[in-house]
Amino acid sequence: MSRIAGWPALVALIALLLLPLLPFMTKFYLLLAFDALLFGTIAMSLDLLIGYTGLVSFGHAAFYGLGAYATAIALERGVRSLWLCVGFAIVVVGLYAVVVAYFATSRRGIYFALLTLIFAEVVYTFFRYTQTFGGSDGIQGLPEAQLFPGFPIETPLQKYYLGLGYLALAYLCCRVLVSSHFGRVLVAIRENEGRARFLGYDVQRYKMVVCVISAVLTGIGGAIYPVRSAFATPDLMLWTESGEFIISVMIGGLGTLVGPVLGGAFFTVLRDKVSSYVDWYAIVIGLVLTFIVLFMPRGLFGLRSLARGVNGRRRLRPWRGTA
Repeated sequence: MSRIAGWPALVALIALLLLPLLPFMTKFYLLLAFDALLFGTIAMSLDLLIGYTGLVSFGHAAFYGLGAYATAIALERGVRSLWLCVGFAIVVVGLYAVVVAYFATSRRGIYFALLTLIFAEVVYTFFRYTQTFGGSDGIQGLPEAQLFPGFPIETPLQKYYLGLGYLALAYLCCRVLVSSHFGRVLVAIRENEGRARFLGYDVQRYKMVVCVISAVLTGIGGAIYPVRSAFATPDLMLWTESGEFIISVMIGGLGTLVGPVLGGAFFTVLRDKVSSYVDWYAIVIGLVLTFIVLFMPRGLFGLRSLARGVNGRRRLRPWRGTA
């Protein structure tokens, strides 16, 4: 496993496992940490499209919201097993993602982004005005899901470790994917789609597969969200939610798996802290994003490369002898 994930990832996982032991980790901060892990993992799944394939999706909020509604509907109808809820969400999101990917990948550039946005707006409007699913109020007051019979997920600590488990599994899947031949073909498509097609690769098929994988990973994140919040509303499918996912990827660093996780966590904490003081937190986040785009084009994860470069220049500094 260390060859797949890498020792830094294992060290980070151990640190996250021990994080709840810190004295300041109250119930509030455990739930905030859950939100940060969830948002970061979804940003990582989106980076499979943006960073590795060169496809910008404005419709990931629909995958997220559909996953949440799938769990909410199952819980509302008496299905308490988390595994069944997640399985139902995978089926629902997967089927929707196949339809979206089939039409969207037939176009390039801005047209791909617009098609994903159009599909997402259709789904949002459907749930927003369909009273069967609660309309604008969504589905509220959901019971607690159970990891196993007689083992409900009810405490903030349990929810935190659920989010951490989701992050670890999603990272492992993404790492295996981008390290494989499939992942290298995705990078080739990003760099020069015409040349990849000339070499004999079915470009649209590769795009469709990575779109579905990214969507399903996002849908799983949506499926575990009602476990934390006990509700699912159409607001989870708003285009602004997709925009926040994209912002998280840009803050963390495109084309890296760890970067979007850092970006999603940073965005979640920044939004929570700033919004507790002012109502116009979006302006602050916009200024932070502008600063990163102008002065840190590689995002937060790029700081590691910058630090290595500084240390390398120090080690290579010529020796000056004394007279």
